[in-house]
Amino acid sequence: MGGTAVGLVVGVASLWMSWLGYRADRREHADSLGLTAMTDELALAVRTQWQAEARVRRLDEPYALAVPWRPAHADLVEPWDTLVRTTTGARADRAALSPAWAGGPEGLAGSDAEIVEVFTTRVPGRRLLILGEPGAGKTMMLVRLLLGLLPSREPGSPVPVIFPLASWDPDRLELDAWLAGRLATDYPGLAAPAPAPAAGGPGQVTSRARALLDQRLIIPLLDGLDELPPPTRAVALDAANRALPPGTPLVLTSRTAEYRTAVDPPAGAGVGVRLTGAAGIELRAVDPEEAAAYLRRDAGGEGTPSAERWRPVLSLLPTDTPVGQALCTPLMLFLARTIYNPRPGERPAAFPDPAELCDTTRFPTAAAVRAQLFDGFIPAAYRPLPGHPVRWTSRQAQQTLTFLARHLEDDLHGGADLAWWQLRLAVPETARRLLAGAALGAAMILLMLLSFGLDIPGLFAGDRLGLMLHLFFAAPGFPLDVWRLGGGLQWSLLRKYAVVCAAYLPAGWVLSHVFRLREPNTPAVRGRWSWNRRSLLLGLGTSILVGTVIDFLFDRVSGIGWGAGAGLVCWLITAWSAAPADLASVTTPQELLRQDRKAFWTFVRTGALLGLLTGLLLGVLLGYLHGDYLDYLVFRTVLICGIGFWSGLVLGLAAALHRTAWGDFTLSRLYLAARHRGALPRHLMAFLTDAHQVRGVLRQVGPVYQFRHIDLQRRLARHTEAPPLPAPARATRPDDVEERPLT
Repeated sequence: MGGTAVGLVVGVASLWMSWLGYRADRREHADSLGLTAMTDELALAVRTQWQAEARVRRLDEPYALAVPWRPAHADLVEPWDTLVRTTTGARADRAALSPAWAGGPEGLAGSDAEIVEVFTTRVPGRRLLILGEPGAGKTMMLVRLLLGLLPSREPGSPVPVIFPLASWDPDRLELDAWLAGRLATDYPGLAAPAPAPAAGGPGQVTSRARALLDQRLIIPLLDGLDELPPPTRAVALDAANRALPPGTPLVLTSRTAEYRTAVDPPAGAGVGVRLTGAAGIELRAVDPEEAAAYLRRDAGGEGTPSAERWRPVLSLLPTDTPVGQALCTPLMLFLARTIYNPRPGERPAAFPDPAELCDTTRFPTAAAVRAQLFDGFIPAAYRPLPGHPVRWTSRQAQQTLTFLARHLEDDLHGGADLAWWQLRLAVPETARRLLAGAALGAAMILLMLLSFGLDIPGLFAGDRLGLMLHLFFAAPGFPLDVWRLGGGLQWSLLRKYAVVCAAYLPAGWVLSHVFRLREPNTPAVRGRWSWNRRSLLLGLGTSILVGTVIDFLFDRVSGIGWGAGAGLVCWLITAWSAAPADLASVTTPQELLRQDRKAFWTFVRTGALLGLLTGLLLGVLLGYLHGDYLDYLVFRTVLICGIGFWSGLVLGLAAALHRTAWGDFTLSRLYLAARHRGALPRHLMAFLTDAHQVRGVLRQVGPVYQFRHIDLQRRLARHTEAPPLPAPARATRPDDVEERPLT
């Protein structure tokens, strides 16, 4: 025993010293990674991410639509002379002007890939406002700009990053704090502490994301001012002017009408605000000839039967008819080709005729045509294609996407980010707490039933090793072995198991409540151990509670030993927390879920291992203090090892449920699938991946999904399946989508 103890101490000490050396090396490497190297690694991650997204969105297809633009209206931007003076300072010397700058707003007109030249060369100060109608291609223009800026970027120079504004609440969070949080979410490596020179003053800890923003090494591409609630848009513009003053490069996109309302609000609605120091462009409607060529090419080319089906529609594109007004943006043209154009291997005769869009009785307004295209998009996206079978019918997809859209509108207050770890917000808080407690209680009951199943009379008879295995696996049923309640009352074994099972359920709720963290349940990339007062107090309380109970049931020595062991295991397990990923990693929803699930099971394994080791040391110590014979010492140690192993397993499971997001996500998904039958598929992540990569219904921004267009999300969230109305009502909503039931 002495030799074993010495060897164990030496081995543990050696492992601990090795771990300290490894951690010191990692910390030294992290500190040596300066801001310049960070920007280069971040640029690689951003480029990889958006190149993949551009392929999914088919930005690089051979016959992509060219989106033209013109200078923004003069009342929406500052005068050109003011922009020049803001950039050059108070100097009046015309020689200070860059020869590449445009001579005036008219020099900003262009099309498609010229957006990079406009931003980097023609605009003084590199501050640009991109306006346009719904579906005009503002987000796609940002993606083109980002992918055009990265190849020509110098090492250590600022990195362009797209920030969807829909998840920002300007009334509660300053822009720079929100930008830092968004960077840390999309690129988890930026959540780590910054190197010492950029970490701020003494005693201050600054994240890498905040350090990059403070050093102006991020070019914010702010997407979707119009997606903020109307009362907060002027507040958002004022916050952007304060956090990103003139001289700081940035790009902001918005719908034209919504931006105009923020600049010139109605009487009594507040003071107007515009983006200071920025030039502006406005995306124009797609040229009718360009739109006609786009639809014909996608239908198989000029003269093909599929292309000829478009002839009535194409003849109305240059006119002011409802279909001509609707099919003038890239989004509507994409929806139209998806709905009406057959794919290879499909028969055109089986498709609806696009000429139905010309019926002014069914579609008297452009909003009615847009509503028809939104309604027909999902059934068309989920139709079975030759060689590409679908796992979900269009009806199932419609139900799931409608549920998710309502989840965004109701539970996330109109946000656009569809994050798998936030699905738990669709479950009432009381139900979430009961689910976690019931899961822990069910786990304890399952372990006890497992021990009951292995407790077969005569299975281990006459076998010394078998008897020890029996003691180890029978540990979850330990409460039955120490049954002393009821005095001389003779209860059947089945009733005793029923009482213990009934006691395990509230015990699981109590355990879940104790382990619940105060901060929100967020994904864990991996686990790490750290000192904290909460875990120390929790371990001390567990030690006192367990020690008192064991002292009452057995003796003082056992109470001290069991209390110390239980407190140690509880302290070590609860001190584990989440750690960020490497900076250069590209975090996708699937990868983040895989890492979080891996961290979940790491918590469970760590708890079981700590419980086993503690049981081994405790069994040997108690046997030595009680003066047991060798055989009894071995049997006692095996039994205590079993109790420690299964107890550590349950404690690790409780910690995993509240340190990671996968367990809560799984419980929430099962609850919602049972409550909203058919609304959520069994494999939700596979559905979301298919909706993004194959169907084009969703888009991906870092670790979250978004609907392809905010109007599609709102359309799904605000409508229910019902028979079509005889006559559609005229559009009155600000998003210009007619209120008509989905069919």
